[in-house]
Amino acid sequence: MIWLNNRRDARPCVSTSLSIWIITIITLIISTLVKTYIYDKWWFVAMLFVFAATTLYSIFKTKLWKRPLVFAMHLSLIVILLGGFLSYTTSRNGSVHVTTDTPAVTYSQDENQMNFPFNVNLKKFDIVYYPGTMSHADYVANIMLTDANGNILKEGTISMNNILKYNNFRFFNEDFDEDLNGCTLMVQHDPYGIAVTYCGYLILSISMLLMFIKRITGKPVSKPARSLVILLIMMMIGSVASAKELRTLPKDVASDFGDIYIYYGGRISPLQTFAKDFTMKLYGKPNYKGFTSEQVLSGWMFYYDDWKDERVEKPSAHSKNKNAKTEEINNLILSLRSGKLTKIYPCQKGDGTVKWFCSSDELPKNLNDDEWVFIRQSWGYLNELVMKKDFNTLSTTLLKIKTYQKKNAIAADGTTSLPSDFRFKTEKIYNSWSKYNYVAYLSLFFGLVFFVVYCVFTAVAKQMPKFVANISVSISWLIFAFLTFLIILRWIVAGHIPLANSAETQHFMAWVSLLIAGIVAFRNNDKVNAIATGLIVCGLMMLVSVMSSANPKITPLVPVLSSPLLGLHVAVIMVAYALLAFMFINGLAAVVIRVFNKKTQLEIERMADVSRSMLFPAVMCLALGIMIGAVWANISWGTYWGWDPKETWSLITTMIYAIALHKDMAPALQKPMNFHIFNILAFLSVLMTYFGVNYILGGMHSYAG
Repeated sequence: MIWLNNRRDARPCVSTSLSIWIITIITLIISTLVKTYIYDKWWFVAMLFVFAATTLYSIFKTKLWKRPLVFAMHLSLIVILLGGFLSYTTSRNGSVHVTTDTPAVTYSQDENQMNFPFNVNLKKFDIVYYPGTMSHADYVANIMLTDANGNILKEGTISMNNILKYNNFRFFNEDFDEDLNGCTLMVQHDPYGIAVTYCGYLILSISMLLMFIKRITGKPVSKPARSLVILLIMMMIGSVASAKELRTLPKDVASDFGDIYIYYGGRISPLQTFAKDFTMKLYGKPNYKGFTSEQVLSGWMFYYDDWKDERVEKPSAHSKNKNAKTEEINNLILSLRSGKLTKIYPCQKGDGTVKWFCSSDELPKNLNDDEWVFIRQSWGYLNELVMKKDFNTLSTTLLKIKTYQKKNAIAADGTTSLPSDFRFKTEKIYNSWSKYNYVAYLSLFFGLVFFVVYCVFTAVAKQMPKFVANISVSISWLIFAFLTFLIILRWIVAGHIPLANSAETQHFMAWVSLLIAGIVAFRNNDKVNAIATGLIVCGLMMLVSVMSSANPKITPLVPVLSSPLLGLHVAVIMVAYALLAFMFINGLAAVVIRVFNKKTQLEIERMADVSRSMLFPAVMCLALGIMIGAVWANISWGTYWGWDPKETWSLITTMIYAIALHKDMAPALQKPMNFHIFNILAFLSVLMTYFGVNYILGGMHSYAG
């Protein structure tokens, strides 16, 4: 725990610090809700200055240096605030447009022109594409800095997550000219603030990690429980409605149809992936009336008259959303019927690169006659075979199309735009096994069952049967193993750690929740409560993912997300959220138990101890996640803090939970029941940080889709 020494002469200062801390939290909340930018106002800066002063005074009054780690953590806050103040007062930010013809000697800052102490020359600007696609992978500017006499001071490449630095000047890509002969660069000159802020980040990170290690190693670890005694295998069988009135391809032929390549979502994937997303878009699930997604897609493509009345089952009740959804579906079906979505033919263009086309596209002029005829007529031939019900020849033709794809997807330089066979097969396995809705329903069902069982046995002061604990642990680890399997598959398919959008982070948080539950159950005798909490959090996160579009497309990362800091930043934050969610459910259980049995003080205290053991790791992960994100932002956007709603609410959440770490700041929270209630109310800030920002406030960190 972090707390100040309990000395009377420090109490007034502690009260002042707490007051300013709470006022700052309230100010940040109001500013985000009313969407008013107040962070450059003199009174806001003055408020932070007063807080820094009172914190510094408390450090000296309580001789906090006698406890080095606690002292370092508090001192780091002063250093970080000092760095922000230096950036606010001494940094200069602007932009400059450079071309390959003329060097730039000035840059724009607000409405003023500032002089460079050197010349900025653009040697070349390029757009890098993902192989065989038109999706941007990166933007690369080759820059040369020279003095007045033309002597080269520095040469370098500016790309996403790779900046050019020279004499406290930092350059970032911002925009580019269509002819690629010029680009706009962001310019930042911050000689003091960044270095001081990073120093504060380093002090805080090291001190928190050392404190965490000290707390972990200072406590005995319970013996591992003998679990996994009973193995439950739940077979979820979707209801198969009669669908004889709807014609489509036989299941095996439709599977062959899904086995060819398609350019979709900015990358090359199995057509099965497109079929799955198409079915999800129309019906909210990857199958319909017993048909696989490949059968649904082929039904709409080849038997349109049979399927044209099979519209979305449950459109939104809100009229505007309903109309928007209907229009989106109509446009999707129209594009499908026109053939624009089925880009399955790779062709080498005149410059040697490969582009994918549909049969109705304007084809490259360098295409030979045989290829031209094949592309123009093969799709019509498929329709003819479907009408004749010649499914054997249809499968053979699909195999010929795939052979053509493999042959013509190779560019002049020998590179191929096709994924490896292993990655291709892995994606098909992922599409077949990614039953996230089943995970959500199973986790919620068992979590609620075990939660009720735990509350009942605790309320009546009865010993929990050992077999119940073993069953709960077994179920939890089975679901955990299945989620691990899906995450690994998605990682292989996407080619990057799957933490790039809301659905992926929700999957990861569900996975972390089960991991934390397993660890807590391993170290404590009361396994059922830990497992129930983990299953409920997991189920809720997966249910949110399913409800908010269930399986988003796996697309190439936008350039700015192609950074190793992405996975680290999101993973650390998700661990913090999972810990706080665990504390929230634990608090609810404590309240329920107290309502039904007033004589459970010992149990309430024990549950509070479990939550307290998670508080510091959660706050530590929140702080580390914010700092990692700040460093990443500084590398990518040229600023480590922009007061974006997501950033601000992450800070608010950290500040709220940090109150409970200080005994003198909030002595009332030392009472177990008060602490449980605090965890329940404080979790509202987590919900606002993750869901409120995504769906209400918006901002650059919003990823509601």
